[in-house]
Amino acid sequence: MNRWIYSGFALLVSACSPPPQAPLVTDANGQTAIQINTSGLTCYESTCLEITRGSVRAIGHKRARIPKGIDVSSGAVTPDEFKRTRQSAMLAGGPGSGNR
Repeated sequence: MNRWIYSGFALLVSACSPPPQAPLVTDANGQTAIQINTSGLTCYESTCLEITRGSVRAIGHKRARIPKGIDVSSGAVTPDEFKRTRQSAMLAGGPGSGNR
């Protein structure tokens, strides 16, 4: 009986684990930056975004443009830029939001 309880608890804990965080790097100015994963999701502070050259997409949302002033060509963004990019992605709307 206890084995089933512990197995259920272990399954619950493993299902609730946070997504892996993107590596933090130091840019040329000495600022901490988040390294962008070009082949999938970039996760930071429990938020995951799919960032490509000119667009961003949050899970369950439509694709949106990268906000002006944010350069993703270096392969890294600052935590503040990541948050601004996340806002843009969240405002894009979901699959049921019509033709926005």
